[in-house]
Amino acid sequence: MKTFFLNAGNETGGGRVHIVSLLKELKNQQIDLIVFEEGPVAKAARQENINVYVFEQKSQFDLSVLFRLKRFIEKQGYSLVHTHGPRANTLFAFLKPFVKLKWIITLHSHPLMDFNNQGLKGKVFESIHIRTFNKADGVIAVSNEIKSYIQSRDVDSDQIKVIHNGILFPESPSRPNSGKTQLFTLVTVGRLTEIKGNTLLMDVLATFDKSNWRWMVCGDGEDLNSLSRKAAEYGLEHQIQFKGWLSAGEIKKVLAQADVFVLPSLSETFPLSLLEAASQKVPAIASNVGDVNKIIKDKSMGWLVAPNDRYALKRALEDAYHSWEKDELRFKGKQLYKHAEMFTLKKQAQSVLAFYKKILTEPPK
Repeated sequence: MKTFFLNAGNETGGGRVHIVSLLKELKNQQIDLIVFEEGPVAKAARQENINVYVFEQKSQFDLSVLFRLKRFIEKQGYSLVHTHGPRANTLFAFLKPFVKLKWIITLHSHPLMDFNNQGLKGKVFESIHIRTFNKADGVIAVSNEIKSYIQSRDVDSDQIKVIHNGILFPESPSRPNSGKTQLFTLVTVGRLTEIKGNTLLMDVLATFDKSNWRWMVCGDGEDLNSLSRKAAEYGLEHQIQFKGWLSAGEIKKVLAQADVFVLPSLSETFPLSLLEAASQKVPAIASNVGDVNKIIKDKSMGWLVAPNDRYALKRALEDAYHSWEKDELRFKGKQLYKHAEMFTLKKQAQSVLAFYKKILTEPPK
């Protein structure tokens, strides 16, 4: 079962973590990584001693790369390709009729959100991407919501497998076990884009009637400047700390200072950032989207709120603040950790391998 992962190579968020951590866990399978550009995915994979091959495109529309990729696939004798991301999915769909190997897609995000706010061009790319799902031999959905959507596009349910993301849970979280923080500390982790709901959270915090709080914003992206300006307009620039892009180790150090992890996203699937918070025993306030409710099962672990609902978000923040005052948040964090530690990287990798074997034993489409 000679296999390779195929990705654009420009992933900077959860997609990159998913790809590289899964390849690392599957290292005994000797799976290669092919990307269409030098970038963060290739860099992170090489750091884990994963074989990386770069097939540079002159532009995202350069289809000549497929001729080189076809020759390489035939030379290497691959039997299965696992594509990640709209660009890789779409490009391989063009190549699929000309190569003899099985094809599996992982959908990391909801397909209707991949080209959000990109106008007519985005709608065209979205339509092309969605048409690739029927051409694949199998599709891995990271949430039940995505599975339901794919089924609505006439993909056979037998060809779809829900496999939730997993992480490597530490034996001893770095979060202190005693003592209440001096400031009620909120942490968010992720790209600063509209879909992550950071503007909503800032608007809510501007009306928060407490002053002894801080928000540590981990991540960068196109909304950084507008969020910084808004913080200044609200007079919150001393309470909101923009930490920029951080390594995994640095994020753990920030989470160790957190009282509450906040995920105000308008759309999510099965967020790795929430699992990372859980691994550090940090309770969470999160939008009830995707399969987030599989992680935060009940109120003993945190708060689920309707997406884009500022009133619900404010009530949850106020409730969390009162729990912080009474030093009750640590219990919620421990409960979240106990439940979430079932979502391990090892379990994810085992499920992926089992799906590979299933697809490989089925007749060609």
